[in-house]
Amino acid sequence: MPLPNSRLIHPRFEQHHRPVVEGSMTVEVRLSRPAMGGVRDKATGVTSFAADEQVWQGIAALRANDGGGPTVQADRVVALGGYLLRLPADAPAPHVRDVVDVLGGQVDPSLVGARLRVVSVPRNGLRWQRTVGCDIEQPINRQEA
Repeated sequence: MPLPNSRLIHPRFEQHHRPVVEGSMTVEVRLSRPAMGGVRDKATGVTSFAADEQVWQGIAALRANDGGGPTVQADRVVALGGYLLRLPADAPAPHVRDVVDVLGGQVDPSLVGARLRVVSVPRNGLRWQRTVGCDIEQPINRQEA
């Protein structure tokens, strides 16, 4: 039990923990937002979309989500995705359906070049990182012809 008129959490708690968390981020990623809506060519029947808008590129942390199955939170079924991506707090907030390209770093070599789709952006209250749930968008075990 704390003393009266004393704080439970030190006022510089974030300044202490943020460098530690960001030091564990060793994967370079690019966060981009797909264009909404496309232009359909009536002659060919093909719809073309503008290029993805790059939102952010930098160092993050990526790991497999062991508890990736759906859970019930506040009477709602919530799925976090097969991978958890931790972004620095100063990175812009991602949106569901954003695309994460794994560019390199200290990560499983089979994930380099993979495209992940953001499926969940939970509010976690941590001011020193953003945790995002992602799933593989394209199979990475197939070789392109």
